[in-house]
This record gives sequence, structure tokens and C-alpha cells, in this order.
Amino acid sequence: MKRDTRTRILVSSLLLFNENGEPNTTTNEIADEVDISPGNLYYHFHKKSDLVEALLLEFQADARQVLRPPESQQPSLDDFWVFLHHLLELTAAYRFLLRDMESLTVVYPKVRNALKHFSRGLTASFELYLHAMAAGGVVRPDDIDSRLVSRNLAVIALFSERFDALVDSQPAADDSALRIAGSVLNLLRPYVVEDSSQHLAELASYYEV
Repeated sequence: MKRDTRTRILVSSLLLFNENGEPNTTTNEIADEVDISPGNLYYHFHKKSDLVEALLLEFQADARQVLRPPESQQPSLDDFWVFLHHLLELTAAYRFLLRDMESLTVVYPKVRNALKHFSRGLTASFELYLHAMAAGGVVRPDDIDSRLVSRNLAVIALFSERFDALVDSQPAADDSALRIAGSVLNLLRPYVVEDSSQHLAELASYYEV
């Protein structure tokens, strides 16, 4: 029972943080969402920082699964597409970490460290996919600066939603995910071989908003 209550608290905290932002969510609101008393919440988590750090551990565990190396030594565009989907599911599930990054990294040093390592790991994963797809003949190895392109892909994946919010008020999370996926795939267009260009265009067309 104690474990079940703790899980419900974490799930509700994540939902409220994602919806309202961590700075705008109080522990009383979390207790109301779980339908428990503030004292019961305090029994499991003494302060909001404990909730953030517990969710951060969940994020790091999920991120390690997403950033695993490609299963194939020569992944296809479809393999990259699956990786991209898993990445966007991860960032959507913990979107408060990226949306509230400035305030969170000031208040919670562990968040800063975790996001730094995640950003580096994501860039490395993109570069690994590019090298592997080049080896498999999907992208042209002589035409691509894999380090620069990988950095650009990571920036798009991590910060596009914040850019969309700046220029388009508060776009729906689903619309932002579609734009991110389309932008990532379209960034690869100049580098794919002719035989793969049509398939890439088809994949990118699914994400037109």
C-alpha cells in the first residue's frame, strides 16, 4: 500500500508538473490530485525537491533505454525513425524538465547535471546513427559533418517546443512533437542517398502540421 501511494504521488506530480510547470505546482495541489492529506504526502516526500529528484531518477532510467546504441550495425531510416519516436515519447513524458529548464537548473543542481549528460548523450546517439547509416549506404559519408549535424539535431529535439511556444503562444504538445519529428527528418534530406530520399520524404510528410 505504501509503495502504491508513493507511485500515485509520483504519477500525479509528473502530470501536474507537465501541465502547469514545476514552479506553479504546490505540494497541496499534488495531495489534492492524489486524494490524500498533505500529511500523508509529507510521509512519503518531505518537500517538493524530493519529488523532483525522484522523477529525475525515473527520467534518467528511461533515457538510458532510449539512448542505447542501434541494434543493427547498419540501421535503416526506419530504425532511425523508431529511435526518434522513442526520444519524443521520452521528452513528452518529462516535458517539464525542458520547459522549466532555467528555473529548475538554478534551484536543483542535480537537474542541471542530468540534463547536461542527457544532452551530450543525445548528441552522441545522433552521431552514432549518422555514422552507422553512412556505413550502410543510407547517407553520403563525404557530404555530412556528423558532429555539426548531430548537434543541430539535438538542439531541434530538445528546444523546438520552447521556440514554438515563443512564436506561437502555447502550441499543443502533440503539434510540437509533430514539428520536431518533421524538422529532424527534413534536416537529413540533403545527406541521404538518392535511393533513400523518397522514403525520407514520405516519413517527413507524416509530420506536417
